This record gives sequence, C-alpha cells and structure tokens, in this order.
Amino acid sequence: MNAKLLAPVRSWEARRALRGARRRADEELAATRLPPPRLAWRAAELVSEENRIDLARSLTDVVHAADERRLPNARPLDRGAVRGCRAQLLELASWLFDPERTVTPRGVLQVEALLRDGALYGTGNLRAQLADIQDEL
Repeated sequence: MNAKLLAPVRSWEARRALRGARRRADEELAATRLPPPRLAWRAAELVSEENRIDLARSLTDVVHAADERRLPNARPLDRGAVRGCRAQLLELASWLFDPERTVTPRGVLQVEALLRDGALYGTGNLRAQLADIQDEL
C-alpha cells in the first residue's frame, strides 16, 4: 500500500500509543512520591512551565465561571463551593503561575484530576481536596 495513504493512520496510532503511555505513567506517578527515573519524561511534561500556565488559567477560568454575576454555562460547576473556596483556588493558580516555585508531578496530577472530575463538580469536599493538593505541591 502507498506510504502516503498510511501516514495519517500511523500518526493516529502514534498519538494513541502516546496517550496510553501518558495514562500509565500518570498512574504510576500518582502512586509514588518519588518518581522513578524511567518516568522522567512525563514528570518533566507535568511540571513544565507551559503545562503549569495552562492549569493556572483553567483554575482562574473556573473561578470566573462561578461568579454570581454570570449566568450558569454548560459547565456543571458547584458554583457555591467554588465561590466559597475562591481564595484557595486563586492561591493555587498563583502558585502554578510562579515559575520560581517548585511543584511536584504528583501535585500537578491532582490539579488535573480536580479540573477533570473533582470536587469542582459537586463530587466531594472541595476545601479538603484543595488542602490535599496544596500539601502535595
């Protein structure tokens, strides 16, 4: 078969394999406090300045979306809990924005989990989850 025809399939398969490798690396990094050297590539991706800025922007977007002056949007946020923890969320965002502060890969994974399916959406105690994240970072 022609190599040009198979190029999109190969790139799709490579992206799929990378997503799977990231998922497995994330699971292992979340389970240990000291990342193994073989996962240094994923730890570097997690604590990179670009990833930290993206996460911090997402946190500030959540705070803005929960503002009582705004109409609810498509995000199913627990707006009351987010407003109650506004200061902690913005402090966490400022921590991530500041390149002088160090963060751990495990803490970054917890921030990603919070944004993906955490207590922001009413699935748990947001204040406790934020305290755990700050302890881990």
